[in-house]
Amino acid sequence: MGRINRISKKVFESLYIVNFLPTEKGADLVRSREIASSKMFLIHNTLGEDSKIFDIDEEPTPSGLYNRLQQNPERLEGESFYTRVLKEFERIKEESPEIVHSLKDFPPRVKVAKASDRDELFVVVKKGRLYVYRKGYDSEEPPQLLGLEEVIERIRAERHEKALPLSDRFWELYKEVKNYREVPPRGLSENSLQQRAINNLMSILRIDDLEELTPLKPFVRTLLEDILDYGTLSDYTLRRLSNIDIKRPYDMIKELRTLRAELGENYLEREKQHLKSVMKEIIIAIENRKSL
Repeated sequence: MGRINRISKKVFESLYIVNFLPTEKGADLVRSREIASSKMFLIHNTLGEDSKIFDIDEEPTPSGLYNRLQQNPERLEGESFYTRVLKEFERIKEESPEIVHSLKDFPPRVKVAKASDRDELFVVVKKGRLYVYRKGYDSEEPPQLLGLEEVIERIRAERHEKALPLSDRFWELYKEVKNYREVPPRGLSENSLQQRAINNLMSILRIDDLEELTPLKPFVRTLLEDILDYGTLSDYTLRRLSNIDIKRPYDMIKELRTLRAELGENYLEREKQHLKSVMKEIIIAIENRKSL
């Protein structure tokens, strides 16, 4: 027996393939029938058969696996959560590839708010494993540790849905979740520079009747984010923040303007770019807001 055709060259008009078993004398030497029968038995028991192969008394019966292979996969079992998420990601990648490409430029800390039917905060932490915490705004209970499958519908947002500003309670509850998830807890003492600065900044954000403060609030939020997440401020700056007297509005406004001029309004963005390459922990906070 030799090659019956050559690559890219037609040799025969027609090819006839014949399968045969050797004579009884030859079978004693090569045992072809025995080997073939054993293999076909395994195949039949795995996939079933639809025709008689060796004997006229055979009863071809499809096996359970064969029947399973012929069924619609969607009827066999429910789609897994991982499969649903993967399919949704592939859909987003196909419809909006620019969103997927932009992920590499995201900082390791992301905070966003969106409209919802209740006020709540979700904090997703990726550090080796994935952890999801939920804190309800109307509950005194500690944050709940949940699975992503349990919260996916609560944190989902449509492509054209606009982000909302973070609420005045966001930083308070974000800090609570961050402290809660630490094992062991490493909450700041009330007398520490960081905590005093945090308390002052939160109090400043709650002031609603001072017009000159409004354009400074984004900078105040940046300072608060820095202390809670990045820790780039010096003790000298923290001391200045902790010493701000909110009962003296003129001095408070002056000090905040001075700090903004010294640090730069977007100084934290530079730090984020630097830290992005060295930080292994990713934290994404999603705030659901019922009303503004």
